[in-house]
Amino acid sequence: MKNHIYENGRLLQTNKKFSALKQKQKEWITNELRQRYISAINYPYTKLSSKKRDQILDEVYDLIQKKEIWIPYDEVEKHYFSKIPSFIRNNKKIVEETIPGGSQNEQSL
Repeated sequence: MKNHIYENGRLLQTNKKFSALKQKQKEWITNELRQRYISAINYPYTKLSSKKRDQILDEVYDLIQKKEIWIPYDEVEKHYFSKIPSFIRNNKKIVEETIPGGSQNEQSL
């Protein structure tokens, strides 16, 4: 019981990993992070500033707490920062598909 605490009458595991969440919870968290990150990007190929990244993380963590999903902040943070490159790649693909001939112009140069 060294890795557990009582909070609001509930026994919480203090060393819980992101992988221990249910699949539906993991997908929900990832989708929230992706949607907010992509909507905050001004240009499809750039990363956000650290201030904006942290703001998005805080907003999503507040939503996680409202849904009463218990996961340590640092686990969500670690997952978020590991997913940022894939968010950028996916957004880049979407932008190239919406612009007719976007990827062809780059290849012909």
